[in-house]
Amino acid sequence: MNPEDGNQAGGTPIDQETGEPIQALRDQEMETSPAFTAKVRRSIHRRTTAAQVAGYSWHLPKVTLLEMARLLGYVVKTAGKDKE
Repeated sequence: MNPEDGNQAGGTPIDQETGEPIQALRDQEMETSPAFTAKVRRSIHRRTTAAQVAGYSWHLPKVTLLEMARLLGYVVKTAGKDKE
């Protein structure tokens, strides 16, 4: 048995970084409360909404200008045909 092998005497591998404390943490595991889950969901929805609003506010002026240009082109084209 070599200490660098990472094996105990029983032959089971040991993770040198985590080792035994993981079992102690596993024993303390608790089920999350519905209130905590709801709070996390609200936070996610709030961030998603903020991202969507920022995206829309970035694209809205471009879309508005594009539509105004199309409308102006339509008015000019229609006014030109009425004179002929």
